[in-house]
Amino acid sequence: MYIYVLRHGLTDWNVQKKLLSVTDIDLNEIGVDQCRNAQKLVENLNYDLVFCSPKKRTKHTLEIVNTKNKPVIYDDRLVERNAGSAEGMNVDDFDYRAYWTLGKDKYKDSETIEECENRVYEFLDEIKEKYKNKNILIVTHNGICRIINTYFNGFPKRGDIFDIGHKNAQLKMYELK
Repeated sequence: MYIYVLRHGLTDWNVQKKLLSVTDIDLNEIGVDQCRNAQKLVENLNYDLVFCSPKKRTKHTLEIVNTKNKPVIYDDRLVERNAGSAEGMNVDDFDYRAYWTLGKDKYKDSETIEECENRVYEFLDEIKEKYKNKNILIVTHNGICRIINTYFNGFPKRGDIFDIGHKNAQLKMYELK
């Protein structure tokens, strides 16, 4: 069983280095082009079903890449980690690396890494149980990509998961056993 994880394409907030979590904005033109390039990769995948965050930027990404018209399930557990009052802040204006480091990750009222991890791990455990022998495409956000990576590879010893995310419209593959 393979899990293919695709991050959404570029948004204006990504360009402006604004922390984007639950705000529902769409892709920009570059993001659409990135998804068209990713479409070529996705077309070559053997997947049976798609799970997608219900945000505009992930839905738009999915519309572009799911040319096989596979069934889609939208799941709120794939929504980006909730940044709380840090939403929209420029990532250069606070310790953004700490925001993605266990034990240092609490910024005011933001969702912690562990809270996010709990919902994403629950989702992946459910996929593993309900969809045995199916290959799954997941379209989601960078923070969720980071958490999915830890599900398969564990947390780095220092707890810093900042560098294990995806670039916009990047696809990674994991094997679920």
